[in-house]
Parts: sequence; structure tokens; C-alpha cells
Amino acid sequence: MSSNNTFSMRRFLLLFRQNFIHHNKLFLFSSIAYIGVIFILLSIVQMGSDKHPHDLENYRGFLIGFVAVFGILYVGYSFPSLRSKESTINYLMVPGSVLEKFLSEFIIRIVLMLFLLPILFWVTFNIQGLFFDMFTEESFQSVGLFEPFNADLSNVLNGDVFNDRSTTIWFVIMIANLIGLGLVLPFTGGATFSKQPLVKTLFALAVIVLFYVLVIYIAIEVVGIGNFRTNDDLVLIPHDETGAFRLFAGAAFMANLVMLYVAYRKLKEKEV
Repeated sequence: MSSNNTFSMRRFLLLFRQNFIHHNKLFLFSSIAYIGVIFILLSIVQMGSDKHPHDLENYRGFLIGFVAVFGILYVGYSFPSLRSKESTINYLMVPGSVLEKFLSEFIIRIVLMLFLLPILFWVTFNIQGLFFDMFTEESFQSVGLFEPFNADLSNVLNGDVFNDRSTTIWFVIMIANLIGLGLVLPFTGGATFSKQPLVKTLFALAVIVLFYVLVIYIAIEVVGIGNFRTNDDLVLIPHDETGAFRLFAGAAFMANLVMLYVAYRKLKEKEV
């Protein structure tokens, strides 16, 4: 079990190194599979469009799609050592506090994933484009890692999308927190469920979303709360874009904190 409840950088680095050594083959095979799927799908799409090279719009769409799908799949199976009783016992016997094990898994499953998946996609996209360039008369133009998003980001930051700077800031914060929530939810599911964590997480999320949609529908359509006049001084009631972005950003931020705390507590409960 955990050596203590404190955090030791030396022990954390040893735990991180041990985690990588034990799962290095899995990381390698997963990366190869990820690259292979990207290359094959890009090739199929290009052949279906008369071998016309992919452009910035294709890059943007495929990048978002691949990182989202494979990212959720990868994060959804966090804490693989908790899938059986025997492996759980062995995992808990590894020297290290719960906080160290939690942070180690968080960095490997979320931080490194957000860093590596876009880079691997970018490399594969350009290699695939240059490879097909040998079989078509049209020339492939290599793409920068975040080139398709530079113009959109500049428009947002320069106020071309929203006139108010505070609206822009809250919009960016909201998007960042929603992306984080999309990864934190399956991460928490991996710490909560021992069997099929991603499937159970998606099912639980679907039930919760349907419940809130039903509550909102009843409140608006049946109760008629949408016809009520609210006090403009109420902080939690948004009256414009800025207020709406601030509300959703705050809600998503709190949801991230709560879900991370739940994941930490679930890991700590398994010690008892």
C-alpha cells in the first residue's frame, strides 16, 4: 500500500518511470495503431476524391476527430491495474502515496496524450500527403502543426468574433474547460469502474444528460419558467453572451474539480 500520505518527488519520478517501463510495449503498439489508422483512413478518403491532396480544412477536421476519439478511448481506460482484484492488490502494494499514483496516471493519460496525439497526427498527415504526392500530378502542401487554427485564434483574440474583450476571454475559458471535462469524465470512470469503464462511463453520462434535458424541458414547457421575468441583478442568470460564457465556464470548471476529486477518492478508497 501507499508508503504515506505525503508527496515525494523522488518516489513520484520512480513511480512514473516504473509505470512507463511496465507499459512501454502497450504505448508503442497503441502509437503504431493510431498512426496506421490515420494513414489508412486518409488514404481511403484521398482515393475517394480522385487522389486530390488534403488541404487545411481536411487537416482541421481529421485532427479534431482523431484526437477526440482516440483521446477519449485512451483516457477511458485509465488505471488499467484496477481491472482485476489481483492486479489491484499488486498496484496498491507499489511504494507511493495515493496522490503520487493519481498524478502519475493523470500526466500519462491526459497531459502526455494532449501533447503526443496532435504531433503524431501532424507527422502522419504530412508523410501520407508526401507519399501520395508521388502518384498524383497535383502537389501536396505540407501543413504546420496548428496552422489551420491560427486564423481562427487570431480572429478571436483580435475581437473579430466578439466585440467585447471580456466575452472573448470567457469564451476561451469555457472551451478549454469543456475540452478538459471531456477528458476528465472518462478518466474518473477509469478510477471508478473495474470492468468496461469507458462503456459504463458513457452510459452513466447519457443517463445524466437525458435526466437534465427532461428537467429543463419540464421547467420550460410545462412549468413555463421561460415566461418569468428575472431580476437583472441576479449573478447566476445570464443576460448576454458574456454572462452565458461565464456561467458555462464556471460550471465546467467546477465539474472538472469535482470529477478529479471523485477519481482521487475512488483510488484512495481501494486502499482501505
